[in-house]
Amino acid sequence: MSDYLQNAALQRMAKLLNLPLPSPPILKRNRAALSDVELIHKRVAVVGRENYFLNELQSVFHKITEHATIYDDIIDGLVMSCVGMETIEDLEDLYTTIKNTVSKIAANGRVIIITRVDNTSTLSYTVQCAIDGFSRALSKEIGGKKGVTVNTLKITNENIMPLEVAHAAHFFLSEKSPFITGQVVLLNNAFNPVFNSCEQLLKDKVAIVTGGARGIGAAAARVLRREGAKVIIVDIPSAQQDAELLAQELEGELILEDITEDKAVANIQQHIINKYGGLDILVNNAGITSDKTIVKMSIDKWRAVLNVNLKATINLTDAFLEKGFNKGAKVVGLSSISGIAGNVGQTNYALSKSGMIAYMNALVTKNSDIYANAVAPGFIETKMTEQLPFFIKEGGRRLSTLKQGGYPEDVAELIGFLCSPMSDAINGQYIRVCGGSMIGA
Repeated sequence: MSDYLQNAALQRMAKLLNLPLPSPPILKRNRAALSDVELIHKRVAVVGRENYFLNELQSVFHKITEHATIYDDIIDGLVMSCVGMETIEDLEDLYTTIKNTVSKIAANGRVIIITRVDNTSTLSYTVQCAIDGFSRALSKEIGGKKGVTVNTLKITNENIMPLEVAHAAHFFLSEKSPFITGQVVLLNNAFNPVFNSCEQLLKDKVAIVTGGARGIGAAAARVLRREGAKVIIVDIPSAQQDAELLAQELEGELILEDITEDKAVANIQQHIINKYGGLDILVNNAGITSDKTIVKMSIDKWRAVLNVNLKATINLTDAFLEKGFNKGAKVVGLSSISGIAGNVGQTNYALSKSGMIAYMNALVTKNSDIYANAVAPGFIETKMTEQLPFFIKEGGRRLSTLKQGGYPEDVAELIGFLCSPMSDAINGQYIRVCGGSMIGA
């Protein structure tokens, strides 16, 4: 499942023959457990409009990163605070800083832009929201050659403090987020951090991963276990062999149930309540495709995809909402860029994945005791995508800022982050793991 265009010998041959092939950057990935010293050797410059917010932000980052300035020859990360910019003229500070700094950002570097919006001034609101477009465009300008990512953390809750921003930024600055770029992530949920260390934040948490035997589900199960959770893999009986091996590897549990059946939901819920007392994490990953254009799609194909991808998710989650979720439980739903942009032959799949985003958002408007977010992968290198026709596969890979596909682990790392208290400022949203895909951008 590796990308042949990242082969050095092939790249040299293409250059020799003057073939116009893209050269996808090699992305650095850190698959170790989350650590307090993860960023300690990263040279990160924290800059922006001088005010209380910036001073506090710098104080936090100087403890967890290697201090750098925009005048250094090379830096690993740039955190640009736009908090306090209120006029069109103020945006020149953003222009000047980025213009003079981007060439200094190392390969696999990170740019985090921080904005804060409120409705007290129309002009200020416009200025802060306009930066969304800037950051998305910047991600496409600077990411393709060196694997640099650009993301915006957009504060929409006035009670969110710099420390809470730093917790979210930690993930997006790390090598656990190499395939996430061009995203505007809302920090909309104020919270009081109750942890002093980011290590083993999921210790003793009970987690379910549906469709957990293979692919993204298996990768998510491994990340959750790595961070300390007790993992219960839920999958269909035909996946028993892979599921058993994974459960054994993770010292977890296996529940073989078809979650589209009503009795399966009741069985899973009862098992968790009886054995553990409650559930802390639910990753709704189970999903299928059954592609046909709408004219050729049978009602059976339509129903099958909606029943697995959406109805079963709603039924299982609603059951635990009624009884079984512990306070502060984390719910993550697997969506797709197909649910955002649509795709030919996938009206059923796109509907189900768009519905997943809507359901995660609706959950938090009705339930104050849980967190719910969706993850929307783009082209991910899996056994399923390996079987795609060559040109479709190539289109999926190259139609992105980073000119390549991602890996199941890239999606899993975001799931792990969204299941941890480090993401408590993020609620009711979706985040794409797509390498800056042009589709639906």
